[in-house]
Amino acid sequence: MKTRSPDIDHEYTPNEDLMALVPDVSGNDINGVGEVGFRRPSPVYWQEPDSIAHGKMQKWFGSQDLIVDVLDALQRRQVIFDTPMSDVADTPVENEPDVWAKLVEAAALDRGADLVGITAFDPDWTYDRFDPPADPWVIMIGGEQDFEKMLNVPGQIAGAEVLNIYGKVLETARTLSSWIREQGYHAEPFGSPTHAKFVQIPPALECGFGELGKHGSIINRRLGSNFRLSAVLTDMPLVAQKSDEFGVDDFCANCKICEKACVPGAIRSGKVHVRGVERWSVDFDKCIPYFNEHLGCSICTTVCPWSRPGVADNLVQKLARRRST
Repeated sequence: MKTRSPDIDHEYTPNEDLMALVPDVSGNDINGVGEVGFRRPSPVYWQEPDSIAHGKMQKWFGSQDLIVDVLDALQRRQVIFDTPMSDVADTPVENEPDVWAKLVEAAALDRGADLVGITAFDPDWTYDRFDPPADPWVIMIGGEQDFEKMLNVPGQIAGAEVLNIYGKVLETARTLSSWIREQGYHAEPFGSPTHAKFVQIPPALECGFGELGKHGSIINRRLGSNFRLSAVLTDMPLVAQKSDEFGVDDFCANCKICEKACVPGAIRSGKVHVRGVERWSVDFDKCIPYFNEHLGCSICTTVCPWSRPGVADNLVQKLARRRST
């Protein structure tokens, strides 16, 4: 059966009260768009509001009326946050790193993960307001969203699903951290972006979750962009997994689906330099007002052909055949 497409209203005028809260500094500048030299990332959103330039806009987002499904998702997530984790055992269990890596993957999958990956933590991923963590490894976790619910983008029905999956991967990260601690190693979980000390997309790319898409999110060879991330930092001895490239970059260069679907026109047609790296990057200043007014968006990742159920695997095979000829 053919999957329906989101019903998107492209008529949009930004809310005047919200636009009055836009700061003098550009979010793109904070993100480092146009910078050819390297620097660590600076948080632009989802931090303590009074500590960021766009904090008044973030407060506006948090002050809007919410449907019951969103409130329930927020309550469930808070319960997960409030659930205590295990203490670190006094004596570490000894195993070879490759054995631990397999055990970690199995433990994460048993605890609800749909994607699991491991890579060495790069201190350069840490937001510049935080000290880089001491833990040498990061375990990335991905949780798949219900695509039928995401077809309600933009709006709170899809937003509730996003929050539910952030809660799911947070619970996986916390219960996995407890398991690692019970083996005698330090582990610290990180859930939704509101509690992050580092950017999560780079380590997810490094550990094999996929490639960066034109819409600024990861495209996975199985789930497309229809998933959310969490992470665990740990000193458990592990083995890094390889990145996974299967032709997304060239595909996105020739595809305009998300670009045309984006109501505020925030998706760029080409790559830009961001803190020393030329890559895909969404225009924050165009994106965030629309995102705020609709209490979340996800149009771009939902219309992405890779996200449609049953499509990603066929695209991977098609691109592989194209590269082999």
